[in-house]
Amino acid sequence: MWRIRSFFKGLHNFWYFRKEVWNFRPWDYSFQLRLLKRSLIPLRDSLKDGHEEEVSRIKKVVAINEAIYIIDRILQDVYLDDAEAQLGIDFMDTTDANEASKVVALSHELANQDWKQLWRIFEGQNYNEYIMLLDRHNVQSQFEDGHTDVWGKWFDGTDMRGWWD
Repeated sequence: MWRIRSFFKGLHNFWYFRKEVWNFRPWDYSFQLRLLKRSLIPLRDSLKDGHEEEVSRIKKVVAINEAIYIIDRILQDVYLDDAEAQLGIDFMDTTDANEASKVVALSHELANQDWKQLWRIFEGQNYNEYIMLLDRHNVQSQFEDGHTDVWGKWFDGTDMRGWWD
């Protein structure tokens, strides 16, 4: 029985990813990003209505939405337009080489910032920071009566290894 369900789930997956599979080309990273983005959407949607406690679940959904947004920006290659808007220079109309190089340099900087942010989202936080905060909290809580949620304050929803429901 499980083989039949697995077969139909495989057909569903193929249908879901059909556009990405059909247009896939192994020589360009954008096709891998399209597959990744497409796979993040049902993950996000299942987490929205998932069984996990609300605080960390919502933080994960926000992090996934941010990753999808950044992937969209990378795929649409918006960085030249963003640099033009920030500098107030129209790259195509400028005749000044210095202005043009400023626009190009800023567009590369903006693209690098998005790439770093995307991989920071996937990588997640440094768990050792949480351990240090928890140790500090345990020492302080010996002298205080109040309860604080150290994990809830520290966790920001990043680290794709924990994105499951």
